[in-house]
Amino acid sequence: MQLDMTKIIFLLLIALTVSLDNGLGKTPPMGWNSWNKFHCDINETLIKETVDLLISTGLASKGYHYVNLDDCWQIDRDKTTN
Repeated sequence: MQLDMTKIIFLLLIALTVSLDNGLGKTPPMGWNSWNKFHCDINETLIKETVDLLISTGLASKGYHYVNLDDCWQIDRDKTTN
Protein backbone atom coordinates (compact mmCIF):
# COMPACT_ATOMS: atom_id res chain seq x y z
CA MET A 1 0.00 0.00 0.00
CA GLN A 2 2.86 2.39 0.86
CA LEU A 3 4.48 1.83 -2.55
CA ASP A 4 1.21 2.60 -4.34
CA MET A 5 0.79 5.87 -2.41
CA THR A 6 4.38 6.86 -3.27
CA LYS A 7 3.70 6.22 -6.95
CA ILE A 8 0.50 8.28 -6.82
CA ILE A 9 2.24 11.21 -5.15
CA PHE A 10 5.09 11.01 -7.66
CA LEU A 11 2.69 11.04 -10.61
CA LEU A 12 0.74 13.96 -9.14
CA LEU A 13 3.96 15.95 -8.74
CA ILE A 14 4.89 15.27 -12.36
CA ALA A 15 1.42 16.35 -13.52
CA LEU A 16 1.65 19.53 -11.44
CA THR A 17 5.06 20.36 -12.90
CA VAL A 18 3.84 19.88 -16.46
CA SER A 19 0.69 21.89 -15.85
CA LEU A 20 2.75 24.89 -14.67
CA ASP A 21 4.75 25.08 -17.89
CA ASN A 22 3.37 28.52 -18.78
CA GLY A 23 6.61 30.31 -19.65
CA LEU A 24 6.84 32.22 -16.39
CA GLY A 25 10.03 32.05 -14.40
CA LYS A 26 12.18 30.54 -17.15
CA THR A 27 14.63 33.39 -16.70
CA PRO A 28 15.13 35.62 -13.68
CA PRO A 29 13.70 39.15 -13.84
CA MET A 30 16.59 41.15 -15.20
CA GLY A 31 16.77 44.91 -14.93
CA TRP A 32 18.88 47.87 -13.96
CA ASN A 33 18.42 49.90 -10.79
CA SER A 34 19.07 53.63 -11.17
CA TRP A 35 19.51 54.34 -7.45
CA ASN A 36 23.05 52.95 -7.38
CA LYS A 37 24.16 55.48 -10.00
CA PHE A 38 21.91 58.56 -9.78
CA HIS A 39 20.35 58.53 -6.28
CA CYS A 40 17.69 61.33 -6.29
CA ASP A 41 18.97 63.16 -9.38
CA ILE A 42 16.39 61.73 -11.84
CA ASN A 43 14.72 63.60 -14.70
CA GLU A 44 12.91 62.76 -17.94
CA THR A 45 15.99 63.18 -20.14
CA LEU A 46 18.01 60.81 -17.97
CA ILE A 47 15.25 58.21 -18.09
CA LYS A 48 15.04 58.34 -21.89
CA GLU A 49 18.82 58.19 -22.28
CA THR A 50 19.02 55.22 -19.93
CA VAL A 51 16.38 53.26 -21.80
CA ASP A 52 17.97 54.13 -25.15
CA LEU A 53 21.32 52.84 -23.87
CA LEU A 54 19.70 49.64 -22.63
CA ILE A 55 18.51 49.03 -26.19
CA SER A 56 21.54 50.33 -28.14
CA THR A 57 24.04 48.30 -26.10
CA GLY A 58 22.10 45.12 -26.77
CA LEU A 59 21.14 44.50 -23.15
CA ALA A 60 17.42 44.56 -24.00
CA SER A 61 17.90 41.71 -26.48
CA LYS A 62 19.79 39.77 -23.79
CA GLY A 63 16.81 39.81 -21.43
CA TYR A 64 17.07 43.13 -19.61
CA HIS A 65 13.49 44.36 -19.95
CA TYR A 66 13.05 46.61 -16.91
CA VAL A 67 14.50 49.88 -15.68
CA ASN A 68 13.69 50.34 -12.01
CA LEU A 69 13.47 54.06 -11.27
CA ASP A 70 13.76 55.32 -7.72
CA ASP A 71 13.03 59.04 -7.78
CA CYS A 72 13.14 59.49 -3.98
CA TRP A 73 9.37 59.77 -3.60
CA GLN A 74 9.68 58.68 0.03
CA ILE A 75 11.82 61.62 1.14
CA ASP A 76 8.96 64.12 1.44
CA ARG A 77 6.28 61.53 2.08
CA ASP A 78 6.31 61.64 5.89
CA LYS A 79 7.07 65.30 6.44
CA THR A 80 4.35 67.06 8.38
CA THR A 81 3.36 70.65 7.72
CA ASN A 82 2.96 73.04 10.63
